[in-house]
Amino acid sequence: MKNYILKLTLLSILLFEVSSCDTVDFNDTNIDPDATTAAISSGLLTYAESQIGSAVTAETGNLYVQYISNITYTEGSRYGTRNWDIDYLYYGPLINLQTIIDLNSDEETALTQVAYGFNDNQIAVAKLLKAYFYQFATDRWGMLPYSEALQGLDNTTPVFDSQEEIYLSLFDEIDDALALINTSEAGPTGDLIFDGDMTRWIQFANTLKLSMALRLSNVYPGASGVAATKFQEAMSGAISSNAENLLYPFIADQSYDNPWEDRFETREDYAVSDVFVNRLLADDDSRIDVYAEYTRSSVVAGDPQYIGMPYGLTTSSYAASDVSFITSDIIYDQTAPGVIYSYAQVLFSYAEAVKLGWISGSASDYYEAAITASYEQWGAADADAYIATVPLSTNDATAMQQIAEEKWKALFLQGYEAWAEWRRLGYPELTPAAEPLNGSDIPVRHGYDLDWSQSNSANYETAVSTQGEDNLGTNLWWDAPHPITNQ
Repeated sequence: MKNYILKLTLLSILLFEVSSCDTVDFNDTNIDPDATTAAISSGLLTYAESQIGSAVTAETGNLYVQYISNITYTEGSRYGTRNWDIDYLYYGPLINLQTIIDLNSDEETALTQVAYGFNDNQIAVAKLLKAYFYQFATDRWGMLPYSEALQGLDNTTPVFDSQEEIYLSLFDEIDDALALINTSEAGPTGDLIFDGDMTRWIQFANTLKLSMALRLSNVYPGASGVAATKFQEAMSGAISSNAENLLYPFIADQSYDNPWEDRFETREDYAVSDVFVNRLLADDDSRIDVYAEYTRSSVVAGDPQYIGMPYGLTTSSYAASDVSFITSDIIYDQTAPGVIYSYAQVLFSYAEAVKLGWISGSASDYYEAAITASYEQWGAADADAYIATVPLSTNDATAMQQIAEEKWKALFLQGYEAWAEWRRLGYPELTPAAEPLNGSDIPVRHGYDLDWSQSNSANYETAVSTQGEDNLGTNLWWDAPHPITNQ
């Protein structure tokens, strides 16, 4: 990727250059308000995008949906964290992106920002990434500061908006961004993901919009409702092949490489779970050959086997050599990309949309194409043979369960996406850890940052009284019974 290393040097810092005529108020950063400084928007964008790499490779969602299990330190498999840090999103990527929007929208500063790409394209990309991060956040915590957020000292106690309000506003943000994009003009510099290719950002926007629309299927199930409408609007612009999969690129640099490779440098404490391994083996699903490794001990013994790590043990005496690791193509490859959205995910969404009555077509055809796309994405063999064993049922409820469970298989290692879809769809039926450290079931949300109850107490209390207890067991607004399966 052009100028990739140079761009990455901007990570985790905000660069400023002297300007004789521009003054920028960065609100909550320690900058003299009387100083004449202007932000370098490419550096702001680079840092914001780097946080997507962390999000799409996080282990937490993968633990919740039981793709993986801890080997020795089992707290993650037993839901050991109740309250999760969220401030990093507001003080990092979100404020960076809002600053890019402000700088490129203000006549006094927009002219200097043209050096980093066409103003409207910079604004569009920042809006799309803001939408991505806010959806990522609200799907974890629920109600959040949104409409009054990112105002720095002008408002240190923003209200918490409902998930419904956030989602509907994010659709507007995406539509605004799409209207701004000009593919004939320069895209933003500092763009790690698509290197300023605005055609790819159009695909990102529509795929994000499509995914968000389906996320609301349980609360807006109607064929003419807001979710169906937004879904239909996004289809023509969403990714349409594995070649267009939306991936986060990592490089072979210790500071900017795939986090999975880093985890296995420090300790070998993650294996593919027995739940996932046993399901793939029972279904004679050859994706196990590309998802997992044979256990080292079985290879030494001359009898290669896949053995999953029992999920959520209170205490573990298992050796790393006796359970199957995630494929070495990921955990030992610094440059293995993170998956933001895949074509298989989109096709499964189409299959469900047919069942919901949102679009025409054959749910079975989309379902089979989705399985094929997943096999091709991972380089697995014998997709046709597998598909022949799992034909889509003519019963709508059974078919939706099949779509949900095959989507679960295809989203392997897309942890937070898989967790959201598992909560929304209700399948597969998973058994929680035997002795959870928090709650009594698999988490369905994250608890707010611990300091929020003190730093913004009145609005925090209002959110809790509206949404439900601030724990791991309170269902989010969109996490309602599915209109077909009632799960």
